[in-house]
Amino acid sequence: MKKANWMLLLVLGVFYSITASSTTIDFKYNENPPFYYSESDVKNHIENSSSLLSPYYEPVVQFFVKDNLYQGKKGFAHTLGRTEMYFPVIEQYLASYGLPDDLKYLVVVESQANPHATSSVGAVGLWQLMPETARRYGLTVNDIQDDRKDPRKATEAALRYLTYLHSYLGDWVLAIAAYNCGEGRVRKAIKEANSIDYADLKHLLPKQTQKYIPAIIAANYSVNNYHQHKVTAKPISYEVKFTDALQVFDKLTFTEISNITNTPIEIIRKLNPSYKKGYVPTTKRGNYVVLPSSDINKLSQFLDYSDRYVVEMRF
Repeated sequence: MKKANWMLLLVLGVFYSITASSTTIDFKYNENPPFYYSESDVKNHIENSSSLLSPYYEPVVQFFVKDNLYQGKKGFAHTLGRTEMYFPVIEQYLASYGLPDDLKYLVVVESQANPHATSSVGAVGLWQLMPETARRYGLTVNDIQDDRKDPRKATEAALRYLTYLHSYLGDWVLAIAAYNCGEGRVRKAIKEANSIDYADLKHLLPKQTQKYIPAIIAANYSVNNYHQHKVTAKPISYEVKFTDALQVFDKLTFTEISNITNTPIEIIRKLNPSYKKGYVPTTKRGNYVVLPSSDINKLSQFLDYSDRYVVEMRF
């Protein structure tokens, strides 16, 4: 009997050992799932694209692609959802300014396409503008209103800044680098390297900036090819996906807007993140009110009927 019990325990021990081993293997398998990923395919895709940054591909791009689409894919899925909301706005401004479409990928790297993003050094919004840069390009930044969180105003300011950097430095890659570290640092690197070729002077730029161009290249690839890597964009609600904007000049509270349009205040607040106190302040230059497309005409008609000055905007 004792021998039989001993043999039973031995068999159970072996079974437990095999089961535990299998569980450990499965855990590692789930933790590091195998995927079909070809670095050469990604490299060839990028280098053969029409992106203005594609000639500056380097191996570290693969790190950022994998971070977007594998290690950080849950967070990137939310970023993809936000690009569906804000890229159309940015694309309209890029077209009106005649600027390269590639510039929109800066917001993926800068803020994960989140207008509420705030950095430890005080940069805010989709384009992570510092207060002094924002004010230089006409944005209001105070206790009542922070236009850096307004996707339209911030985009226009950022594109004006990038246009200036391009005219100052004569090259889009250098302009993008300067957007990250400042025109003075890039100008100094140009002087030290005695070259205006980014490849010749990038080693003289801050390490963060050396990673900035590869991160943008990876963002471009990831946004346009995520479906090939079995990543699903996190959808945003219908109410905030399809929007229009009005430019108004008189004060309007969120409560007024909600009563006029039947738009829930939480939606109004989400679509108008630059107004800190729950109202759109009076201004001679005009402020945007962004609403679901289905509600915007209600506000426009009410303001027209009330003889309150309003200019309709469509992007």
